[in-house]
Amino acid sequence: MFTWFKCGGLCVGLSWSHVLGDFFSAFNFITKWSHMVTAGHVPPTSLHVPNPLNPNNEDLLESLNTNNNSFQDSEIPILKRVTILDGERWIAATATNIVTRTFYVSYKQLQHLVTTQEESRNITNSYFEIVSAVFWKCVAQIRSSLEPKDVTICEHGNKFEFPMNTGLEFSTVEANSNASVAESDVLELARLIGSEKKKAKKHLMEKLVEESEGKEDFIVYGTRLTFVNLEEEESNNIYGVRLNGEKPMVANCALHGVGDEGVVLVLPAPQDKEDGGNNNGRLVTVSLPEKELEQLKDKLGTEWGIVSHP
Repeated sequence: MFTWFKCGGLCVGLSWSHVLGDFFSAFNFITKWSHMVTAGHVPPTSLHVPNPLNPNNEDLLESLNTNNNSFQDSEIPILKRVTILDGERWIAATATNIVTRTFYVSYKQLQHLVTTQEESRNITNSYFEIVSAVFWKCVAQIRSSLEPKDVTICEHGNKFEFPMNTGLEFSTVEANSNASVAESDVLELARLIGSEKKKAKKHLMEKLVEESEGKEDFIVYGTRLTFVNLEEEESNNIYGVRLNGEKPMVANCALHGVGDEGVVLVLPAPQDKEDGGNNNGRLVTVSLPEKELEQLKDKLGTEWGIVSHP
């Protein structure tokens, strides 16, 4: 979809089904499209299709394939079956009105969050981990006694030239059952999110879909509170788009069909003018039940100085 503005600006919108491929497949598609439109660079007529399986996980896959156990929802709690009507239409996946809002975290704020949380500690966390920890803590404070003790983490794994759904890696992180997430130190939550002890779910999810013979539909985003890491170098994110030599002033994305627990997307923001245009802040696009999102907006603004993006 194209929207032309009187000032000469152009807004390009792309609606992309997850059946076609993951986030980065969509980013790759629109980036290559822009290059073709601008410079006439046509991709090869055929693409080499590598084996999407990680060789390091072949033993695990073989054990899953030879094991006749049936994986139930309780064993893979990040998935939720969706009820289908007439073989095509989904029954609404949520019982509440899910709304979406984007927040802007400047580079200066990112630096402050990192130095404030890590001063006097010899520990380094990524911006994704720090930002996710802040939002996890805030959502836990809003939900009080129903705070999310465990969350789903979605990150970029394998990279392919063509659309696929195997490029994303899902894992779960669980806070200490005896501790309150709402009262936890942000750095401790960030360390959990970045921990190598995250419980990988990718191959169990593939096994469940295989057992259903592809006839059932599932949702992942929002079955648990989900954090999606869309931080990538420019060539692999939506700022890699070029039209007539110009790159996007602002680029963002959002999800539809999110479960009640909500989803948080962390993306690179445009270069920060306050920093001289040398570094990027982050856009954080959040989909939550409407009442919770309004509370989150107030809490982020009051306690963290993080405001909604126009």
